[in-house]
Amino acid sequence: MSRSFLTTTLSVLGLAVGLGIVTAPMTGLVSAGPTSTRIATIDLERTLYDTPAGKRASEAFDKTRKAKQSELDKKQKDLQKAAAELDKQAAILKPDVLAQKKGVLEKQFVELQQVYVKLERSLAEERTKLVQDLLKKAGPIIEEIAKSEGVDIVIDQSAVLWAVPTVDLTAKLNARMK
Repeated sequence: MSRSFLTTTLSVLGLAVGLGIVTAPMTGLVSAGPTSTRIATIDLERTLYDTPAGKRASEAFDKTRKAKQSELDKKQKDLQKAAAELDKQAAILKPDVLAQKKGVLEKQFVELQQVYVKLERSLAEERTKLVQDLLKKAGPIIEEIAKSEGVDIVIDQSAVLWAVPTVDLTAKLNARMK
């Protein structure tokens, strides 16, 4: 019985040593040499609001947003006005006519909510396009700055929980954005 125990123990040890050799490169125990990755951040929101290119894009977006909001506000006021008018007439209208008019107002309210959802979606898409257009302009500049600074990866600051201020390249990017 001691012989099979010894054989089993040796097999387990052999498996453990074999696994150690296989997993060592994955765990970093065996290394080809020191490597360091330099990471920097850029605050695209600041670039969007602080640079001439960003300001122009933001102003165009705000103009579109205000126009759409104005249209939505007008529809909402019209609906409120119609509801107030119906409330005034409620006492003199026949119940079936009142119910019909309330049904029409409810339908208009649902339509207004749908317009609002579409407006929000449209504005979100326009905002995304605005940031993408800014990134197209900033991309080559970011690449040049990263290369000159010896940086391997640049991340938007909104995705970073904490970083030392020295890794922030926003000021260098904003100085070059026109």
